Amino acid sequence: MNRPTRIPSVLLLGLASSLSVFGMAIVMPSVNSIAMAFDATIASAQFVISAYLFGLAIAQPASGVLCDRFGRRPVMLGGFALFTAASLLCAAADSLLLLILARFLQAVGVSVGTVTSRAILRDTRDGDRLAQAMSYIAAAMGLAPVVAPAIGGFIDSMMGYRVIFIVTAGLGCAVLFSMRRHLGETLSREHVPPNWLTLRSSYRLLLTSPQFLGFTLIYGFKQGTLFCFLAIGAAYFDSAYGMDAKTFGALWSMMAMTYVLGASLGARFTPSLGSDRIMKVSVWALFATGFLMLFIAAQEAPPALLILSALAILMFFAGSGTPPAMAGAIRHHPNMAGTASGLSSAIGLIVGGCFTMASGALYDGGFAPAALLMFAATSASAASWMLATRPVTRSGQFE
Repeated sequence: MNRPTRIPSVLLLGLASSLSVFGMAIVMPSVNSIAMAFDATIASAQFVISAYLFGLAIAQPASGVLCDRFGRRPVMLGGFALFTAASLLCAAADSLLLLILARFLQAVGVSVGTVTSRAILRDTRDGDRLAQAMSYIAAAMGLAPVVAPAIGGFIDSMMGYRVIFIVTAGLGCAVLFSMRRHLGETLSREHVPPNWLTLRSSYRLLLTSPQFLGFTLIYGFKQGTLFCFLAIGAAYFDSAYGMDAKTFGALWSMMAMTYVLGASLGARFTPSLGSDRIMKVSVWALFATGFLMLFIAAQEAPPALLILSALAILMFFAGSGTPPAMAGAIRHHPNMAGTASGLSSAIGLIVGGCFTMASGALYDGGFAPAALLMFAATSASAASWMLATRPVTRSGQFE
């Protein structure tokens, strides 16, 4: 393989990474329209979301292995070619089953964005420079689910849900051609491509590495702190405060900007403070906020403003701490950056998804179950930080 020749900008890598969550969130306002179009129930139409998440979860580890095996450039180009084609198939689908299948293929294709972008950054940056670049990508990924539902809702109401997929196809095509022009192969020519035996050894190494496990779980539990409330937020604010879903969605979008602010400030101060210090402050600030959530839940009728303020604090520190966690999961294993990135992303998604399911199952109309889950997630994040900073042997394994 050639040595790195052309490196895409962090802005382009951020766009490639954020398309995975953008592609999921832009369809959310259209679930009812899709159900009506195919004369299906809402429960059936929801599979256009579930299939996408499932596709991301299983494809991200495979994307990581492939970009370590064949290089970053071909995997990135192939993935976005598949995403673009699958988006067009979504727009043309004449049955709900075909739409669900096309959504799965969309996710498989776009899964390369986050995974391969992280591997490219690891190839070309190290230490605090890596964490700083990750912060900008995290800001883009945090912004995507804020703007995507608004864009999707507008398109659906004005032109119908099929146009949404034409838009995602256009974005996929734009990334594909930009990467084709600006992305040279960044995987070192001295890199030894993995085979099945080395892949098995790589997974064993990663899953017994305290740094990989610790930082990966920090990332997953930070997502869980947000997902466990997002799953029931609209229903809770409706029953407790008479706030309709549209108003809650607008408030949530405004609060989500604190996530972007946290990621942006983290990137700004990483060179002067260091990513480890930012990570430490973020973890313990979240832990303290978990106690605040328990205090709020103990109130008989907590004011809405108090809950929203606590959630904004939670989002801010999740935003500032997620990028160094993502960077920490891959920086200790440069020879398997793609594999580590894919496995870390999948584990983080699964952990966050478990909190979403638990929140929905435990919800009883009150705030207490979500508060307990947020406290559990912030506590687990703090425990994961202690795991990530545990002394290791020279091989990178547990002492």
